[in-house]
Amino acid sequence: MIESEGNSRQLGQTSDNSMSISLAQLGAPGVRGVIEIVPYFTDKDEEAPKPKVRPTGVHQFQVKARLTKSATQLTLKGDFESGDGESYLTVSDEVARLEVEGLGGLLKFHRNALGELSTVSADLLAKSSEDAHVVFISRLTPFLDRMSYLAAVPLFVDLVVVTEPATDRHSMYFVSPPRSSQINPGGEVLHIEMAPVYALYREALNSVSPYYRVLCLFKIMEGLLQSLRTDMRKRAREAGVELNKVKSFVPDHQDLPGGLKDHVGKPIKDVFDNFLQKEFRDAMAHFNLKGRNPLNVSAYDTWRRFVDVAFLSDLCVRVLIIQHENLLTAFDTASRD
Repeated sequence: MIESEGNSRQLGQTSDNSMSISLAQLGAPGVRGVIEIVPYFTDKDEEAPKPKVRPTGVHQFQVKARLTKSATQLTLKGDFESGDGESYLTVSDEVARLEVEGLGGLLKFHRNALGELSTVSADLLAKSSEDAHVVFISRLTPFLDRMSYLAAVPLFVDLVVVTEPATDRHSMYFVSPPRSSQINPGGEVLHIEMAPVYALYREALNSVSPYYRVLCLFKIMEGLLQSLRTDMRKRAREAGVELNKVKSFVPDHQDLPGGLKDHVGKPIKDVFDNFLQKEFRDAMAHFNLKGRNPLNVSAYDTWRRFVDVAFLSDLCVRVLIIQHENLLTAFDTASRD
């Protein structure tokens, strides 16, 4: 049985050793995802198969991560091997693997046939798969950060798999990737005033960094909520065109993380002023805010919050873009009449 822990959707079940999952089942692009593979076993005294009972307290976990040179493509292959990963860090032919100790535990870096460091693994103790994932990432990222600086190369981790030997459960941690979208031929109108908005939106989606995405999307909201909307109203008044008043509210989405659901239905302007700017934009724009420690962008909890907020910001931005496009279209139509 395979489940997504984000909102506990069951994705399917199979009696084989593998199964296919469509991209549509993984949640919206940019959403944090966890697929949990739960094997069911038949006991001689039981008729119906069931999963093994999970241990309580601290117990053993095996964790592995796949390195990649680019995080734009994601292959959800839980049984990946050293040949499936890649990076710009290489070792000589005499080196079979690297072992890094001193970050709270031992990390084993494996190489592919080209001599590139490709996967990382560790055995550790934790209370749950999620805890094991956090502990592993907390050990791994400081080393990758240092190596990125020393070698002046980008380093990406696109997939982490946590195995619980006591139950044979496997948890796959990832960010839902983009997918193909069919476009409609013709009928599109490009308002020149929106060119900087579209450019910033594409810049946000082209980035794999949730921090940069938040900054780009924040800048779009800043423009659409303030100067662009004000200029549009001024042009309409000068031309004697009456435009409908626009009210912008945070939309709901089935993949919106539970911790952000409280913002649904609130005015986007209020969320922009009192939440996004104070808690996220300012933290990224300044190295050190008064009364706060510098933001460590590799800290898992920080990264996770920005991934979630980037998704919320994207939902808000799309509402504002559609509304402003409608205002421009209404103005153009009224001006021609």
